Amino acid sequence: MHWKILNEPFPINTWKWYRLRGLGFGLFVFLFLFLFQPFSLNLFDTKKLLYVTLVYGAATGAVILCGGWIFSKWITPKLDDEKWTLGKQIMWNVLLMVFITLLNVYVTQLMHQTVLPLWWWLVMLKWVLMLGVLPVAVAELIAYNQHLRHHLKTATQLSRLVRQPPAVAPGSSTHVSASGTLTHQNVVAPSNEDNGPLILTGDNQGEKLELLHDNLLAVQALDNYVNVFWEADDQLRSTLLRNTLTNIAEQVSDAAHMYRSHRSWLVNVQRVARVDGNAQGLKLSVELMDQQVPVSRSNIPGYRQLTELQHQAN
Repeated sequence: MHWKILNEPFPINTWKWYRLRGLGFGLFVFLFLFLFQPFSLNLFDTKKLLYVTLVYGAATGAVILCGGWIFSKWITPKLDDEKWTLGKQIMWNVLLMVFITLLNVYVTQLMHQTVLPLWWWLVMLKWVLMLGVLPVAVAELIAYNQHLRHHLKTATQLSRLVRQPPAVAPGSSTHVSASGTLTHQNVVAPSNEDNGPLILTGDNQGEKLELLHDNLLAVQALDNYVNVFWEADDQLRSTLLRNTLTNIAEQVSDAAHMYRSHRSWLVNVQRVARVDGNAQGLKLSVELMDQQVPVSRSNIPGYRQLTELQHQAN
């Protein structure tokens, strides 16, 4: 494996993914121990065997569930998901393997009412890491390749669409809520409204930015501020406002072509010049902007639907 691939972007798994993984691995450990009976488990009667294997399976699943919950609820909100890599994903899984091993050794002590020496703990860790790291790395590498192929294919398809001038079908428009959900409304075509004035306000007194709808390129969340990218005289401008991205999304809710592509980004889909893809999702190249705008995996269907609607209207 080429070591540089470990620095490639990798999607952050959701709590739902960890729930399924925890239940799946817990069940796998239980069935494997019960059916194949390694580590002298064949010396137990059926009732004791069932009890012991259920405990080990439950311990394995519990570590993954607890680790996944902590990661999803406490760690993920503080992470820059664009900096999460394949290497970090593998190391996180290895860390979970270490905790699974330690808990199972502790469970063994409780069930046998004994105290195992330190060297025994270290030997178990050695074997788990020797036998487990490679399968984990291979599994995550396969997942990386699957995500990458899928998103590259989607990016290629959407790039063909964004090269054509966007339009909105007469008598209908699209609307994106602050949460990024795509809905449809049967109203008068909003072309005039979208070319009209737009006022974005911040929390500081007198803080506002007035521009045309079409000149708003993208908005990025930066802690307690938002960075507004906009066009003036064919030049890129940026303005920092003290506000949240959710509030800005509400302020531009009448702009038919603003889409919340990511938890940290709003983008004007009419100004997208090219679509690229990686394992995490899509990357949008917006006119005049050097920085690409990410589209998270959960928001790809909505962005694709909005882009296809514009294409069909041409």
